[in-house]
Amino acid sequence: MNKILYLLVLILILASCKNHSERLTKALSEAQDNRGEMEKVLEHYKKNPSDSLKYKAAVFLIENMPHRRSYKPLTGFENAFESMRNYPMSDTRKEIFRKIFDSLSQKVSLKAPELIADIEFLTSSYLIENIELSFESWNKLPENKKASFEEFCQYVLPYKSANEPIEKNTRQRLIQKYSWVYKELQNNTSLKKIVDSIAGEFGHSSITNMQDYYPQPLSISQVEATKVGTCDDGVNYIVNVFRSLGIICAKEMIPHWGNHYSLGHSWIYVKYGSEQYATDVQGGVDLKTQYQGESIPKVYRERYSPQDQYAFSAFSQDVTTQYTPTVKVNIANVFQSENAKPLLCVFDADNTWRAVCKGRYDNQHYTFDAVGINVLYIIGIQNKTLITPVNYPFYIDKKKQIHHFKPLKSTVSSQLLRKYGFSSPKSTRNIDWIKSLNGGVFQGANNPDFSDAVTLHRISNFKSTQINKVKILNKKKFKYVRFYSNDKESYLAKLSFYSSQGKALKGVVFEKNNSVLKWTKGAFDENPLSFSGGKQVSLGLQFNTPTPIHSIEFQVRNDNNHINIGHEYELFYWNKKWISLGRKTARDTVLHYPTAENSLLWLRNRTEGKEEHVFTMDKYKKQQWLGFDNF
Repeated sequence: MNKILYLLVLILILASCKNHSERLTKALSEAQDNRGEMEKVLEHYKKNPSDSLKYKAAVFLIENMPHRRSYKPLTGFENAFESMRNYPMSDTRKEIFRKIFDSLSQKVSLKAPELIADIEFLTSSYLIENIELSFESWNKLPENKKASFEEFCQYVLPYKSANEPIEKNTRQRLIQKYSWVYKELQNNTSLKKIVDSIAGEFGHSSITNMQDYYPQPLSISQVEATKVGTCDDGVNYIVNVFRSLGIICAKEMIPHWGNHYSLGHSWIYVKYGSEQYATDVQGGVDLKTQYQGESIPKVYRERYSPQDQYAFSAFSQDVTTQYTPTVKVNIANVFQSENAKPLLCVFDADNTWRAVCKGRYDNQHYTFDAVGINVLYIIGIQNKTLITPVNYPFYIDKKKQIHHFKPLKSTVSSQLLRKYGFSSPKSTRNIDWIKSLNGGVFQGANNPDFSDAVTLHRISNFKSTQINKVKILNKKKFKYVRFYSNDKESYLAKLSFYSSQGKALKGVVFEKNNSVLKWTKGAFDENPLSFSGGKQVSLGLQFNTPTPIHSIEFQVRNDNNHINIGHEYELFYWNKKWISLGRKTARDTVLHYPTAENSLLWLRNRTEGKEEHVFTMDKYKKQQWLGFDNF
């Protein structure tokens, strides 16, 4: 019986080798001078029939390797990474990172980041060690929990997550560091708890402008040293951790949000038996729950081997349906564009439109599968760096209905309050900041401990991000005045006290329980984006002598995307291209424009700021933000 099984396995292996021979031959050819190292790996596992599965894994790695590249490590930053490694974990870590790397980047002569083909430099010893450790970890797991061989090849076996610089002994180091996970699994600890423990202990902080400080992805040891980087840097680290333990793990990503002016997002996906968990590198949040109702056009899972048919990239598997309801889109070629492969695009303030998916053309129609709802789209044909539209922009609402935005001849008088959507399921910060201010009080006192405090004004029914001014009726004089959050966690971007002549009163600033470290006296400067605050925070002034308070101005922490008096704005509408409706300098916190009904609009602040998004006007002449929450 054993001999029969052995012969069957051998036949399957030989058949597999024959099927893969063409791809493998091509891969070995592309290895060039490094071909000998690849052949050593194959020969190593050909010797012993008991290594048949490892041989199959080696073939899988090598035949798919020509498409894989890694960044060459940069020199000159070694001391900076070591300094970060020795710096204690704290809220100031990101600022320290910025200072160290900003200073160093001015001294070090930076070379352009260089990608090198993995198949041209990886050694046989490196690959053999990777294969051995992969199988060892994989086989430690219970049969009913471990990955299938196909899953193993895609999401456990690979020696890296993306294109991060490759380092020796990474898998071995991570196995040793996180070996405690096996005991937790034996004790039936949930996958979510384990992932959250690793992510929480790791404490990664994301920096969106990382390229200003370091121009390429970090290696695994560099991420360990800094605990700071892009989302992708943190994701690469966690992916490598779980793969080293034999557990399915992959990077998942949204190429571009439907409701962000320029960004997408990446996170980790982990699977162990029937348990699955998708979360950010900080952990703690189940993204499949948090992203319900979000504006998600597409979600992709990164894999090791390329696919012949794909919607975004050869290494991206479409998993959109796991995160959001989807529809099949079939759009006519209204503008009689060329018969070419179409792109499904979403709005991007920097590039106007950004592709998130490839489709197909058939009989004057463009078709896209599994398209996310609650997103504004446009379909276009790539023409060098430009995208040529084939039809008007359209929005797929939460009921899966499609609305096209072709401007009508009739116009309405539109009232514009903002240039960017206010809130979404993934980002409720504007609402949270406003809600937390309600119940806060402004007080005056003549004792520094406010034991004799008099309430001058209590905040209630507060709903604005603009500067608010309240008149104080109490004519008593006070040596101390403050805002007190009343047990809530509140933040102010502005706090000023005025005399009856309208002059801002001067005094010594005090900030008790202020948890904001980024700015000094953030509520008392002229920057609308700086702020002070915290739980049970007390922000105020101490005068030289008791002084009457005539009025108070305050502003909640905000994104500064409302209409700012004195700023210049320009409104555009879309009709086969973006057309300007003219520039206006804001004289009030509301802008008025005549706009065509059913038009897609884009308000730009020509004075400052980057956050802008498209909207329409509803029947009440109010801005309707597509993909955002509307209130």
